[in-house]
Amino acid sequence: MTYFFGKKTEQLFIWLFFPLALLLPLFLEQNEFYVNKLTSVVIFAIFVMSLDYLVGRCGMITLGHSMFYGLGGYLFILIAPEFEAVNFWVYTFYICVLAAAIALVVGVIVLRTSGVYMIMITLAIAQMCFYFFSDSVEFGGNDGLFILMKPDTSLFGLAFFNLDDPLHFYYFCLLSLFNCLVFWKLVTGSRFGRIMEAVKDNPQRTTALGYNVFLFRLLSYVMASALAAYAGYLFALQYGFVNPSMMSWQTSGSALVMSILGGMGSLYGAILGTVVYEGLHYSLEHLTEHWLLLMGCLIIAMVMLFKAGIAGFLENLLERRK
Repeated sequence: MTYFFGKKTEQLFIWLFFPLALLLPLFLEQNEFYVNKLTSVVIFAIFVMSLDYLVGRCGMITLGHSMFYGLGGYLFILIAPEFEAVNFWVYTFYICVLAAAIALVVGVIVLRTSGVYMIMITLAIAQMCFYFFSDSVEFGGNDGLFILMKPDTSLFGLAFFNLDDPLHFYYFCLLSLFNCLVFWKLVTGSRFGRIMEAVKDNPQRTTALGYNVFLFRLLSYVMASALAAYAGYLFALQYGFVNPSMMSWQTSGSALVMSILGGMGSLYGAILGTVVYEGLHYSLEHLTEHWLLLMGCLIIAMVMLFKAGIAGFLENLLERRK
């Protein structure tokens, strides 16, 4: 555990969050609504984590990341047989590869820019994709498309999860979240990750050292986009449909706020930010009809109070205790 999660705050988060996340649905098993709500938070945390890596670790700010989130669901509906049982792992591979191929093409275009220009061009491409699916009758327009059957998760003849069971689906998504966290920690701790930190801090000096900065950025963009598509795939399976709203810039904007709130670049902060944001959203929505005003005020206050996000605040708190 210490090999993957070197910081004390990361280890503390792992030992507190995941056991709590494992036990919490057992008390809510009779209420399917709350189990589904927890599942959607876990799925969105996977998406936010992929954006957090791009923005916090690579310095590539994008408002078009939601395009791949939506494509994950659409790709499954388009390539999977409509009335036949399919294998989850096979189509996960297909979706991630197709999303990576699309990201490769898009990345070649958008990564020739940086800063505010990259924000604008990623937003423009994502909105083009959004309006294409919204105006297309073949893809269901604004209503989207429905998934009639959930795939089978059996591997080598063994099946531990039944995706038709909300509790099973929740635990499957929680396992996916943990695996994604480990994956990103391996990436950031590798030589590739250290080079990407150098690219973020000083791209000119990294180029002078002989590294192809564009290639490293492109590979990072492709990896993050593939995992964003995987999150969208899980979301589509949970609710049984996919629609263009998943691709809207508001989805990317919300994810960016969650990443900033949790502590940009910390990865586990992406999970913290998602949980806090969604918790506030649910609580305030049932408190008053003017919940958006309260939500905005609270987010502004937290950003000003926790300048390095919740994760940064916890790290500073532990340092002071030492």
